Amino acid sequence: MDLSIVIPVYNEEESIPPLLEEIHGAISPTGMSYEIICVDDGSRDGSFPLLKTLSQSDPSLVIISFRRNFGQTAAMQAGLD
Repeated sequence: MDLSIVIPVYNEEESIPPLLEEIHGAISPTGMSYEIICVDDGSRDGSFPLLKTLSQSDPSLVIISFRRNFGQTAAMQAGLD
């Protein structure tokens, strides 16, 4: 793996698809292997179900889910771990 991108997610349902599209558009042409690690930090909207659905067709997408909100620092650390 050449690159790992960690994204903390908290109630970002509307922002996720365009963000992933931009990331893929920027990195795919480089030929680097990469993963996008989205850490759902206890979202109360549809962020987690959306991520699960997207991950079924996107092998670069890795999802970590917290049962409640632990904060951005904890989400970043989980993604790095």
